[in-house]
Amino acid sequence: MCSLEKGVELDCQWIEFDDVRYHIQASVKNPNLLVLSVSLPTPPPETVFFGGLPPEAIEAIKAAYGMVVHILDPSKDGFNLTVKLNLSKLPPEEGSTELPF
Repeated sequence: MCSLEKGVELDCQWIEFDDVRYHIQASVKNPNLLVLSVSLPTPPPETVFFGGLPPEAIEAIKAAYGMVVHILDPSKDGFNLTVKLNLSKLPPEEGSTELPF
C-alpha cells in the first residue's frame, strides 16, 4: 500500500475450507496497520474452548508475534479472534527498504 498513488481501502472477507472465515481490513491512511478477524467452526462438544478459542491460543499468538500483534477484546461480532497487526514493528529484512505491497 505504500506505493499506491491513490487511496485504497481494503475490506475483504472470505471463507476457507471447513468454514474458517477471515475478514481483513487495511487503509492507506495508516498503511502499517492491518486488522484481521478469524472465525472458527463450532467445535465438537468434547472440545474445550474458552472464549471461542482453544486453551492457551492467546498466549501462543503473543509468543509467536510479540510486539507486532495487539489482540482486540472483544473480537469483532461473529469472529473468535480479532488482531491488529502493526507492520512497522516487523523486523526489517536485510536489504529491504519498503513494504512488499
